[in-house]
Formats: sequence, C-alpha cells, structure tokens
Amino acid sequence: MKFLELNKKRHAVKSFNDQVLDFKDLRTAIEVASLAPSAHNIQPWKFVVVKEKKEQLAEKLPALNRKQVEEAQYVVALFTDTDLQQRARKIARIGSKNLSDDLISYYMETLPARIAHFDRETTGEYLAVNAGIVAMNLVLALTDQGIASNIILGFDKKDVQSVLDIDQRFRPELLVTAGYSDSKPEPSYRLPVDDMIERR
Repeated sequence: MKFLELNKKRHAVKSFNDQVLDFKDLRTAIEVASLAPSAHNIQPWKFVVVKEKKEQLAEKLPALNRKQVEEAQYVVALFTDTDLQQRARKIARIGSKNLSDDLISYYMETLPARIAHFDRETTGEYLAVNAGIVAMNLVLALTDQGIASNIILGFDKKDVQSVLDIDQRFRPELLVTAGYSDSKPEPSYRLPVDDMIERR
C-alpha cells in the first residue's frame, strides 16, 4: 500500500465488533512498529499486550475510553524504559553478535555517560517523543493489515501500572486499542499544508 493511501485510511476508531483478531497479526504490527526510528537508536519501548486484564483496565478508565477498551480485541499498553543507561547496555548485550566493537563500546560506555547528565524533564521529553514515533508506526502497521485502532492518552498512569503489574522502571505512555470495526469514520479535518509551512 502506498504511504499516502495508508495515511488516508488510518482513522481513530472507537467502536469494535466481535471479529477475532489473531495475536499473530497484532505481533506482526508490533514488529513493524519496532522498526521506528528512536533517538540514539535506544528503542526504549515495552509493549504490554492486554487481553486477560482488559476488563480490569477498562474499570480504571474514564467512561469515554472504557467502552472502546471493553470492545477492542486487544489493548496494547505502551511503556518506556526510564533507565536509559541500562537500556543502552541491554542493546549492546543482546546485539553483541551483530554489532561492531565500536558500537558495543558506544552502547556500553559512551551513550550511558551522555544519558547520565539528563535531568528528569529531559528524560521525560526524550521518552515521550520516542513513544509518539513508535505509536504512530504501530497504528499505521495495524491499518496496513485492515485492523482498526485508536490511541488513548486519557488515563491515570498509576492505575495502568498497578493493574498490569509492570515494574516501576517502565513508564506508561499511552494505550492503543486494536480490533475490527464496522465503523466508517469520516476523515478528520486537516489544516492546509501551506498554513503549516514557513520558509526563511
């Protein structure tokens, strides 16, 4: 599918039917999403695929978001790794057979030393930007397979962390509902491109 066509087909879908979504198809979309670029190629993502705890998760959400979580076949809770130094070293350990000695040194020493100077605000911005990039890749990968989805930001992060029982090292960023839908939403209004461009 051409990229323009794919983007035009992607919509925020908030109602889902009962058609079963095969986990393999969701896994494929996550695999495609993980090809997204990330700062320093640190890939700070953790995808928590929620099926069994979906009802518990829905109970903690505002009414507007609760219904779509209940209806969706799966919810992907996207977390980011707040221990970026450890994340860098993990890349070196797991990728050791595929990385050059220079890159192993970069992930084990150079990048952790650079990240050590991040303050809380810088780390938060760094994680949020990377989460946004991979989330967009995920919903496009789902759309490419004919799977409907929606990104949810309106939730209490502490509740999600508690329900899903995820290590505090990982920060909840957003939820992505996924399933099939009979809904045919109208495209959202977009500003004309020339209203968004300035040239200097």
